[in-house]
Amino acid sequence: MNRGLQIRPLAAIVLVIALAGCSSAPFRVDGSDAAQEAAKAQAGDLLPRLQPYAFGLCYNATLDENPGLEEEAAYQCDGGRLERQDEDFFWNGCSLTKPHRVSYVCHPPDKAKRWPGT
Repeated sequence: MNRGLQIRPLAAIVLVIALAGCSSAPFRVDGSDAAQEAAKAQAGDLLPRLQPYAFGLCYNATLDENPGLEEEAAYQCDGGRLERQDEDFFWNGCSLTKPHRVSYVCHPPDKAKRWPGT
């Protein structure tokens, strides 16, 4: 009887962790060191709002699809130009359920050019 009571909490914890890994979308973290260096090298004398910046997306290679990952990266970049830099696995700021990270450099769009009449 006691053994059954000990297994139930453990089974519930395992089930919650498994479902948490399945349900969440890729999420944003800091980009890799290489991506951050690339963004700094390309910044030049641009205004701060136009300077490229690095970011990473954590995902689960088994559950998340690459097209969804690219769509999320485009959303995070707010329509700017993306450069995919590198990928890494584990010890990268991601969670255990989403251990893979792909890093990008985002070149923000020049929103001043989008205003009508300019």
